[in-house]
Amino acid sequence: MSKFIKLSVIIMSICLAAACCGCGPPIYQIYFDQLFYDDQDVLVLGYRAFENNPDNITKFAKLNTDTYKWEASNVAKKVIADEEIITAKGKTIVKNGDGAVVFEQPIPSISDIESQTDISLPSPKAFYEYFRSGKDYRWDRKTIIANVGINKEVTGDYYDFTKINSFLFEYDEINSLWNIRHLRQLTPHSALYYGGSVHSSNSEISNISSISRQKLFVNSNISLCQSWMGKDTLEGIYDDSIKCLVKYENGEVSLQKLYGEIMPAEYSATIKKIYDSTDFPRVYFDKNQNLYAFYNDTDEANGKYFYFEMYKPDQPTVAQHKQKIYWD
Repeated sequence: MSKFIKLSVIIMSICLAAACCGCGPPIYQIYFDQLFYDDQDVLVLGYRAFENNPDNITKFAKLNTDTYKWEASNVAKKVIADEEIITAKGKTIVKNGDGAVVFEQPIPSISDIESQTDISLPSPKAFYEYFRSGKDYRWDRKTIIANVGINKEVTGDYYDFTKINSFLFEYDEINSLWNIRHLRQLTPHSALYYGGSVHSSNSEISNISSISRQKLFVNSNISLCQSWMGKDTLEGIYDDSIKCLVKYENGEVSLQKLYGEIMPAEYSATIKKIYDSTDFPRVYFDKNQNLYAFYNDTDEANGKYFYFEMYKPDQPTVAQHKQKIYWD
């Protein structure tokens, strides 16, 4: 059985890089948006070049668990049953690789949220994020996270909110209704940028400077880990107050602390070091709590390769394995 977690790209980093294209030489980089187990329970990485990749090709590498080296692989394409999910006209719509609709269902409205939670949401704007199922890279259509900004003000391409509330929607098939649970409220410290009309897990939801959202796990369960940054907190994903939504195989969804409850607290110092000292990094965890860090060095590598480091729970601050992974 294929187990898959697709991790959203750090859109904000890309936007910042792209915004400076007129300021100097172009920045060449590679980014890493997929990490999953294939049908042989081998970890697979998907990565793409940001520039000089007109066909938007994704390449794959498998992890050799004897050497902890990533080796080029074409097999990964065969185990991915790709689906696309969008939120449009108040509905969740899932399409298969051929573009045919395989699932369509209304999602809760703002009125539904207000009536179930007794939370007032004046002048709202909602953004949605979906869980992946653990089987064959398909969407979990019963679990949705909605981030709702209130008291919306629009300035060009930016939205400003006085509050952002996060809700969990879980679909009850027996009673044919959505159960809505309030997760958290925060006060943004800066504006939210959104540049598209379709809200999905691949949309600019990752581009919220006040909610830096990361999917950090690759394991037998589906875990959506969220880094919450309010006006008084700018620590990013290494903040030890991070909460993770973890969905277990029995369907239970639990909000837990990332560092201290789920992961060794010592990892927070390692992640802070990685994010403070490298370009466009991504950090993932496997099912054994090993930490995988991928990052660019745009000055040196110039889009020709990127770096991999692996850390283990018993030595969370010392890299056990390192590698350059080349695009060509």
